[in-house]
This record gives sequence, C-alpha cells and structure tokens, in this order.
Amino acid sequence: MIKGTILGIDFSKEYTQIAYIDENGNPESISFGTEDNYLIPSVMCYHENLKEWYVGEEAVNKEENPQCKFFIDLPEVIQQQEEEKSYFMMQSYFSYLIHLAKKRSGQSVKNVLVTVEEVTPKLVEIISEALFLLGFEEEDFRVLSHSESFVYYMLNQNKDIWINQVYFFNFSKEKFENRRLKVIHGRGPSVAYVDVDDLSEMLTYDQLKENPKQADQIFAKYLEEKFAHQVVSGIYLSGDGFYEEDWAKSLSVMCGNRRVFKGNNLIVKGAAFAAKELFHIPNLENYLISCKGRTRVKVTMAVKYKERDNTITLSNVGDYWSQAKSRAECIMEQPTKAFFEVNDLLNQKKDQFELDLTGFPERPPKTTRIEVNFRYLDEKRFEIVIKDLGFGELFKSSGMEVSKIYEL
Repeated sequence: MIKGTILGIDFSKEYTQIAYIDENGNPESISFGTEDNYLIPSVMCYHENLKEWYVGEEAVNKEENPQCKFFIDLPEVIQQQEEEKSYFMMQSYFSYLIHLAKKRSGQSVKNVLVTVEEVTPKLVEIISEALFLLGFEEEDFRVLSHSESFVYYMLNQNKDIWINQVYFFNFSKEKFENRRLKVIHGRGPSVAYVDVDDLSEMLTYDQLKENPKQADQIFAKYLEEKFAHQVVSGIYLSGDGFYEEDWAKSLSVMCGNRRVFKGNNLIVKGAAFAAKELFHIPNLENYLISCKGRTRVKVTMAVKYKERDNTITLSNVGDYWSQAKSRAECIMEQPTKAFFEVNDLLNQKKDQFELDLTGFPERPPKTTRIEVNFRYLDEKRFEIVIKDLGFGELFKSSGMEVSKIYEL
C-alpha cells in the first residue's frame, strides 16, 4: 500500500490544476472554494506595503489594489525573474497547491509530477529547486510536457479509443492546438508518437467570438480534410473555446464512428497517471514516448562480441535529447571503419553511415582501443566522436579523433 499522496500538477499559462491518485488507483481532480472549481489562476501578486505574496484566486481578488504588483502567465514570467526570486515565487506557489492536496486527500504528499506545455532546462531547474526547498528529494518528483501527460492519460484508457490515431484539441484564449497520438507496434517496444499542429492561424478565440457559425464551418472543413487521409478513433476537446458555442457542424463530422469527449482535466489526470507509473506501479514498460523534446530514432553501432556480429545502442527512442548521451569503448581488429544505423521506427525507415578510421596509427591486430562518444546537439542533430585511446602501456594514445554530425 502506498503511503502518501501521488500528486499531478498541470502548471499552464492561464490556469493550474491538481489531481491525486485515489485509493482505487484513479486520478481525482481537486477543487477549491466550490465543488466544481478546478481551475486555479496561474497568477501571483506582491503587496508592496504588507510585504506579502498572494496566490491564485486570492491574487486575482486584489486586481484593483494599486499597491499590488501582479505576475500572470507564471510558467513564462517566472523564467524571466532573477534566480533567487524565481525559486521563492515557485516555492510559494507550489506550497499553496500542496496544501490544497493535503487538505483534500488527508495525507502528506509523497510524489509530485509537474506537467508544463514545453519542458525547458530553465523551467525544470526552477521547479526542481522549489520542490527541493519544500522538502522533496530528487527521486520524488518529475517534470514532463503536456504531450507526455496526454500519452499517459490515453494509454490508461480502453484500447479501442486509441487503436487508431487520437486527436486532442485544446482551444484556449491564447492558442488553438491539436495534439495527435499514434501508437506504433513492432517486434520491440511500442512507440507512442505525438506531434502538435498549431491551428492558431486557422482560427482564434477572437474570431470565434465574432462569428461562431463561421468558426464552426472552418473547423469542420479542417476535420473533413484530416479524416479523408487519417483514421481517427478518439477525439478530446478542451479549453474555453469549446465551451462557448455548440459547434453543431464540427460535432457532426467528428462523431462518425469515433469516440468524442469534452473536458478540461485530461492533462492533469495524465500527470497523475504518469506519477503513478513512474514512481510506484509501472504498467507501460513496453512503450516508448516520442514527442517534442524527446528523441525519435534509435541509433546503434555495429560490433563483434564473442566473434558474432552484434550491435550496441547509443541512443533509444523516447530519451530527452538534452540528456541523450552515451560513451562506449571497443577494441578493434584493425582501425578501418565504424558502422552505424539510424532506425526511424515511426516511418519504418533505416539509414546507415560509417566513419573512416584508417587515419589512426597502424598497430598489431586487436591493439587499438577506441572511445565512442554520442550526444545530441539539438532535437534534430546528433554528433558521434571516435577517439584513439591507444592500448595501455604498449601503445600510447595518438590523440587523434574523427567525428560526424548527423541531421535527422
């Protein structure tokens, strides 16, 4: 039995939501104030005279107070503050959320998973430091993207919903996006692939308010074009835009042999499912997640082991590209060529390339030791560097190296 609350936090630009895993293993959204109030404004304010910080609804209620300095769109604004101030603001904000969770669940919070629209190194650092200051150890919290939370939510639903592609439309006052999930099965682990379409140029919240019928027609046409080329089994609708009008034509297009859902808590429930999966009860070990910020190909190097052809994996699908680094050492029969393969599981394509090592010093067989270093330079480029290490006291390293930058 798990002691303590498993908490998911959706830390978004306009609102923050929290959910915990209940005694039946399901995510339960947490309301505050009233029973159906799940949206906490992502707002803080500082009272100049009282020297006090206010969070969420309390901050919004002081909107007319000229002595208060307001901070809105926290995930972005907090990254623009000085380091110490950003840590303090984030600590204060999360302290408020965790207090709500303790009050609702009646238990202390054991694990926290925070999901944000886009994972950046700076935002991860600020969130991590804030949670550390609140008493959480590094192994007790994680930060994931909205796309990853979407995957964890879907893979915990009935398989008939995601047997084909799933669309998740989020229509906020700021942005209109479509996240598309496709699960690819193969001999090895299945790959849950998510890409994002920005539909804001096609339709905005202001356009919707000005002409709802025209907005409905624009969206219906988009759906018809997509459905003509893609098989979609599930659709999720979220955001203020889908609560403004009835979307009659669009819904008639969507509902043909598809499951359609509407709600604003998919991402936060996905975060809670992810926390349960990553901290306590892993059920999705045979799935790799591929989305923005994560690697999308498997990179291997050909080797011989016990006189048999084999491979070593330098990078797999689903790693964070900024963390996808590896190092390997090999002893070569002769320094001739090193062979590599890039396996794109999503598009079922493979590419091979080689690095020429004939410039390394000539030595007797099996007396050349090499070091292979792999790293991503950005989301679409990786670098492989091979260094001559020599062979102990017999042959000193020449210091020579060869490298290649591969663009996906």
